[in-house]
Amino acid sequence: SLMSNVDLESAKGASSNDDTRGKLSTMLKARIQDLKPFREELQCRKHSSKEKLAEKIPEVIFTGELVHGEGFQGTQLGVACSWHFVWDDPWTLLEGNFRGQTQLAASTDCNAPWNHPLDIHFAARSPLGWPKLVMQVQELDEHGCSHVAGYGFCHLPVTPGSSELTVCCWRPTGSVRDEISAYFLGNTSRLTSYDIISAKAAWANRCRLVTIPTGKVIVNLNVILRNFEGNIDMLQHSRAPPV
Repeated sequence: SLMSNVDLESAKGASSNDDTRGKLSTMLKARIQDLKPFREELQCRKHSSKEKLAEKIPEVIFTGELVHGEGFQGTQLGVACSWHFVWDDPWTLLEGNFRGQTQLAASTDCNAPWNHPLDIHFAARSPLGWPKLVMQVQELDEHGCSHVAGYGFCHLPVTPGSSELTVCCWRPTGSVRDEISAYFLGNTSRLTSYDIISAKAAWANRCRLVTIPTGKVIVNLNVILRNFEGNIDMLQHSRAPPV
């Protein structure tokens, strides 16, 4: 009888523990259900804040074309232009080709038609380091050899809309012997680095470089600005340097 009483009490204690656990489990489930809407709302707020942050970043889209080159000596035999964009750290490339080359174009007049498309998309966190377009023109001689016809660059427009840019090109000259060799053999002097064309750090040595004008490149560009209102006011705090 004593053993039966002990078993009965243990059974009652186990059942009471089970009841307590069941009540706690029910309370926790109810509490979790009460917190579920708050968690969902918190997740929605996080996603919406990320979307709003992405929407607030200013974006700039440049579209257009390299229309033609004019005034280059090798226009009748063939002229091509290789190009690339340069920008500073506050800018991020989102999509588009940042370098390329036109086809080889020849013409009986002084204009070499290219009509080469340009299309690039940036995100900008600062007006500093506005992109530039750097170009190198190559031309063929009567022997089919390619040599440098000129270098040039331009700052891209900062105002929305369409713009036509005229980029004056030049090439470095050497000694009299180098120029005679370039005239008969076509091996014109060329730059070892593009930094001296558009980089500000290299402009201190630009005055030591002797150059001659060679021709012009005509560029048509369309500028589209997005998310500029209510954010950094680039249009008032930035000035496009002269081409």
